[in-house]
Amino acid sequence: MFESKARLEEDVRGLLDALRDLGEGRYAALFDAKGVVLQSPDEGLPPRAGMPFGGDLRRLVQSRAEALFGLPAALHAPDVPGDRGEGGGETKDLFEAWAEDEFFLAFLNGRVGLLVACPDAKRLEGESGRLLVVMADRLLRFNPAWRIDERGRGLFFGSPRLDTVVIERPNPPA
Repeated sequence: MFESKARLEEDVRGLLDALRDLGEGRYAALFDAKGVVLQSPDEGLPPRAGMPFGGDLRRLVQSRAEALFGLPAALHAPDVPGDRGEGGGETKDLFEAWAEDEFFLAFLNGRVGLLVACPDAKRLEGESGRLLVVMADRLLRFNPAWRIDERGRGLFFGSPRLDTVVIERPNPPA
């Protein structure tokens, strides 16, 4: 029950690698409101000319963390006039420059997020259930502050909330 912070970090890092591998992804990050906590691969991605943030997804996550944490609520917001029919309010595509990737995001209690850049985010969402449950357990032990949601609820008064978001790309014309 009482595990060292180093052991918990090692477990979380292994689960992050496993999720990236399961999704055949090129990058995964665990982040909170302050920025990236862990990333896989450890060294990040090489720079890419002509891309926002030099193609560095870590910099994107760090600079847009607040907007990322707002995605689940935006997708569940009531439809508004001019909406694109996706079940929620209109939101800016934070990943529009990364047209070759799809993105799977998971948010635990609105306090910590997971991002995986991969070729098939919907498949990863469907296949990652068990890994996400284990990761949620490890994350709640790794940082006890994440047990309480963004509204101050949680700790011993409910189960953790896990929201997932899939950012798919349209299939290119044949």
